[in-house]
Amino acid sequence: MATAARAIIIEDKKMLLMHRNKNGKQYFTLVGGRVQDGEAPQQAMVREVKEETGLDVTACRLVYLEEHAEPYNSQYIFVCEIASHGVVAIQDASEEALLNKISTNMHTPLWVDVASFSTLPFLTMNLQTIITRDLKKGFPDLPERL
Repeated sequence: MATAARAIIIEDKKMLLMHRNKNGKQYFTLVGGRVQDGEAPQQAMVREVKEETGLDVTACRLVYLEEHAEPYNSQYIFVCEIASHGVVAIQDASEEALLNKISTNMHTPLWVDVASFSTLPFLTMNLQTIITRDLKKGFPDLPERL
């Protein structure tokens, strides 16, 4: 059973998402990925954000625990703050950079308008609905089980 950790990053009314083109199927996901052995979900999320975007997480709060189908049975989803930064880009040493070079499983981090989030082709519709709700009313203080 695998575990994943993902980040909700919002800056200037834009949300940072990963645009995926996986064998011709295009959709968006949150930035993040697999928790490695011996790694806490928060550590994994910080590492994945750095690998996939070059950004440094300065603060985060766990807002959702999502049970999910394979390959990620459990997902820890954090709302994050990030350090000042320049261009957002996949880092050369990351798994995503390798996949972008050798396969049709492409990853591109993109800032999208928060107002358009609910209309995007997002991988997990239930999560998209919950995030859309909480963009309006505020994210939970305690983790919500989805």
